Amino acid sequence: MNDLYTSVLDEIESLTSAFSSAGFELYLVGGIVRDLHLGAPVESLDFDLTTNARPSDIKTLVGPLSSAVWTQGERFGTIGCQVDGRPVEITTHRAESYVDTSRKPEVVFGDDITIDLSRRDFTLNAMAIHASTGELVDPFDGLGALEQRVLKTPIEPAVSFSDDPLRILRAARFITRYDLSVEPGVMTAGQELIDRMSIVSAERIRDEFDKLLSAPKPSAGLSFLEEVGAWPYVASAIEVSNLAAIGRELDSTPVDLTLRRAVVFSHCPDRDRTSVLSALRYSNDDSRGLRLLLAGFDVVRSGGQPLNAATLRRLIARVGLDNVAVVQQLIQVRDIPDRGLGELFEELQAIEDLSSLEPELTGAEVMDILDLQPGPEVGAAIGVLQERRFEEGPLDKAGESAYLRARYRR
Repeated sequence: MNDLYTSVLDEIESLTSAFSSAGFELYLVGGIVRDLHLGAPVESLDFDLTTNARPSDIKTLVGPLSSAVWTQGERFGTIGCQVDGRPVEITTHRAESYVDTSRKPEVVFGDDITIDLSRRDFTLNAMAIHASTGELVDPFDGLGALEQRVLKTPIEPAVSFSDDPLRILRAARFITRYDLSVEPGVMTAGQELIDRMSIVSAERIRDEFDKLLSAPKPSAGLSFLEEVGAWPYVASAIEVSNLAAIGRELDSTPVDLTLRRAVVFSHCPDRDRTSVLSALRYSNDDSRGLRLLLAGFDVVRSGGQPLNAATLRRLIARVGLDNVAVVQQLIQVRDIPDRGLGELFEELQAIEDLSSLEPELTGAEVMDILDLQPGPEVGAAIGVLQERRFEEGPLDKAGESAYLRARYRR
């Protein structure tokens, strides 16, 4: 047994014993095997297992050993459980078949670990460890590909990508994450089958793109997307010619998903941003947050003169106080003059409370001061106070009251 496997096999010993006693095989599979060979700490690993036991058998076997069992993936053969505080997912061996109009397979349960591994995306993910013997099961030389840092598919790449074209985007992520070169046949198949991307849902494209953005150096993955012709399926409104610059900017950006999304979509024409974010099915909160950051970016980018206090207060009111620092980071990453944003922000914070830029007086107080009835005049008076707050800074209630009386000669 490879010493690399000892600690993880020890953690699942109770499961191994239960499955073996019932006459079933059990294997650690996929990412956990890959990451063990890359030296990842055990506590960071996702425990995925595969077995020739059927889902009903899995539930029976894990029940007495688990503090919790979840069955949301049962129709796909997956049972989740928690064993000694460790989340574990166990999936029946599968031999899937695909139809041309969908990337979702018809799930067929199987008994052969080699067939199960052959249906996986890349050879570095098509390895398993026998839970009882500690034997590495590697029929497609995934370990060799991992050591050589080359991306290969366990079956013909044209078949793999045709079955599930999302694997073209997954290829970009793995190239970036593990610093891989691409086997020529993989690139060719991706280029020839790129039209199959049309059957992939926007949500899956978005999720894969976010994972790519979360890699330390996304530029290699973006280069692959450009070369294979996949970029229009991600964000067609952003010119492919911008990808090299976007890649350089992302590589120098902290691994913060919000900031990295903003870097990418700041290259999108203003008129297209809402439609691009909507097409990728970003949540309302994510979409609104990105649009606010990009609006702040536009404010700073659009002028040539140094920012003044009034412009900065309006910027804060528009994008939110917490977002100003992100806007500043975005400006720096894009290598655009910040018009004194950072320095002015620190100066202003030192002399006034920027967490609330609303007038101090309420509508009822404004009505009392100006002897007004409810109506548009009250809103207009509050607007006057708001404009004064932006232009000249804060006043207390007495100061705002005096200002209104002088303004309206009351």
